[in-house]
Amino acid sequence: MSVNQPPPPPPPPGEGYGAPPPGPPGGQPGGPPAWSVGEALAYGWAKFQANVAQILLSALVLVVALGVVGGIGVGLSAALTSDAECGVDASGEFVCTDGTGFVASLVVSALVSALMLLVALVIGAGLVRASLAVTEGRPFLFSDVVRTDKLGPVVLAALIVSALTFIGTLLCYLPGLVVGFATSYTMYFVIDRDMGAVEAIGSSVRLVIDNLANALVWYVVGALVAGAGFLLCGVGALVSVPVVLLGTAFTYKRFTRQEVAA
Repeated sequence: MSVNQPPPPPPPPGEGYGAPPPGPPGGQPGGPPAWSVGEALAYGWAKFQANVAQILLSALVLVVALGVVGGIGVGLSAALTSDAECGVDASGEFVCTDGTGFVASLVVSALVSALMLLVALVIGAGLVRASLAVTEGRPFLFSDVVRTDKLGPVVLAALIVSALTFIGTLLCYLPGLVVGFATSYTMYFVIDRDMGAVEAIGSSVRLVIDNLANALVWYVVGALVAGAGFLLCGVGALVSVPVVLLGTAFTYKRFTRQEVAA
């Protein structure tokens, strides 16, 4: 390069995660402001209040679906596993049974967890779609939650993430948590950037790595806030889970350097 040749232009925002959709005209230069956990929670709470009726309807659908799947999972676990038992047999001898064993119980537990995750991801993709609409200045609508467009990539991504989580859970749980953390933005890329399943998973992993500290903070705080709702007989989750979903949509937009509608 000669001394008189101008330098190359900087990379576009969101490089490595697919081309971002065009923003509104007249946007301010310099990109969106930095992310903070307090702002993400405040955004989620404010948008929950502004869209409470549609959000509660959507949350009820998700809760009922997960409740049905959870009941099936508990039934499968009870049918396929057994605890060690000791007692006296008909001849008066004291005998013990080994039960299913740790490994078999772990496999069943991992399968049930993967099944619930699969259903949660497929249904949750609709909530992701509606939450992303809010970040773009549109209302949260139940009709967005039940739309079936992009169903193929959504189901495939859910199957892959569930399978990876299942394998990670078999390795004594911690790897499964890591997989869940690294792939937590997969559906956002499928819905927002129209990516295929594998590309969306890879983009989620890169996004988490590029924003590791903030992504970890939000993953932990979001889990605590969502989990706190279940302590109130599960009713609080109808508020806490949507707040976290909206906060995650806000976080995704900030991490990918996209504007968020006020």
